Amino acid sequence: MGPGEPGFDDHYHAARAGEKLEVVRPAEPNKGTLDELCHKFLAWMEGQVDAGNLSALTLSSRRTGLTQARETMDPDGDRMGALDADLPREAFVHIRDGFGGRTGAAATCLKALRAAYKWGEDHSFPANSPVFGVKSGHMVKGGATPWSARDVERFLEAHGPGTMARLWFCLAYATHGRIGDMASLGPANEVIHEGLRYLEWQPKKKGSAFVSIPMERLLLQELELHEPRDTYLVTAFGRPFASSGSLDNRVRKWIIAAGLYKLAKTKGGEKEKKATRSQHGIRKGVTQIMAENGATEYELMSAFGWTEAKTASVYTKKFERRGAATAASKRLSGAPAGPRIKVHCPFSSSGHCNKSRKSKQWQPVGESNPSFQVENLAS
Repeated sequence: MGPGEPGFDDHYHAARAGEKLEVVRPAEPNKGTLDELCHKFLAWMEGQVDAGNLSALTLSSRRTGLTQARETMDPDGDRMGALDADLPREAFVHIRDGFGGRTGAAATCLKALRAAYKWGEDHSFPANSPVFGVKSGHMVKGGATPWSARDVERFLEAHGPGTMARLWFCLAYATHGRIGDMASLGPANEVIHEGLRYLEWQPKKKGSAFVSIPMERLLLQELELHEPRDTYLVTAFGRPFASSGSLDNRVRKWIIAAGLYKLAKTKGGEKEKKATRSQHGIRKGVTQIMAENGATEYELMSAFGWTEAKTASVYTKKFERRGAATAASKRLSGAPAGPRIKVHCPFSSSGHCNKSRKSKQWQPVGESNPSFQVENLAS
C-alpha cells in the first residue's frame, strides 16, 4: 500500500519500531481512486453475471486486467490503484509499457480499463478518460496454431490409453468445444437419439447456441478405460477441475510433456517451456477440416455453437475460393485457343508431370494442413 491508503500510517510506524503488521487490503477503497472505480465496476459485473446478463469468463478477464493495472507501481513507488481515478494519458501509457513485449496482456488490461471507465461515466467517475485514446500496440499473429498430424502423433505417443491427458484430447477433438466447457462435461450431458449417443450442452460463452453432436468412436473407446464419475475430466486427486483456468494450466503441462513447446525467457532472464499448441488449436483445425470437406456455414454454426454466419464464413469462403480457382484453371486448360505451354517436371524422366509422385504443394499462408485427419489417430 502507499501513502494515503487506510492503514498506511500504522504499518509505517510499526516498521520504524521493527515490527511487521499483517497486510490486509481495506474492504472499502478510498473515495475517488482507481481502486474504488475498479471495485464498484467489478461488483456491478458480478451482479450481471448472477443475473445471466454477462459471462463469468468476461468477468474473470476484466478482473485480471484491472488487478494488473491497480498493482502497477508509478514512478514514485505508489500503487496506481491508490491514485485518483482522474489519471492523465501518461499514466495509462505507463501501465501499458509495464507489460513490455506482452502486448496481448497489455491489450487485455487496457480493454478492462476502458470498460471500467465507460461504466464509471454514469456513476460519478471521470468522463472522457484519456484511456480511450491509448493503443495497446498488440499485433494479432493469426491466433492459435492448428494441430498437425505429427503434433497429434507426438501427443498420443506421450500420453497412452487410459490417461487423463489422452481423454482430454479425445474429448476436445470429438466436441471441438472451448476449454471453458470441458471441465463441466460428463455423463449428465449424454443423451440418446435414434440409438446413438450424443453430447449436449449450452456453451458458457455469452451468446453461444446450444450444441448437440454425436459422440465420436475415438472418445467412446477412451471412456471405456475410465471409471464412471460426474465429470469426464478430473484432477490428479480425482476431483473435478475447479475452473477452466485450472484445466487450461494442466493442459499446457500435458502439451509440454509431449514435447510441443518452445523456450522463452522469463523476467528473471531464465528460460522456461511454453506450450505451442492449445485446445483452441484443435477447434481451429477441426473447423478447417470440415470446411475443406464441404461443410456449409449452417453446419459449422450448429457444430460449434456459433449464432452468426459471418464467423463460419471465415472458413467456408476460404475453401469456396480455392474451389472456384480450381474450376477457373480447368476452364483455361480446356480453352480451344491460346498458347500451349509445356511444363517440364523434374520428377519425371520424360519431362511430363507424374501425378502419382508425392511433392510438396504450395498453400497460401494460414491455410489448414490437409494432413490433419485425426480419424487415423486411434491406431
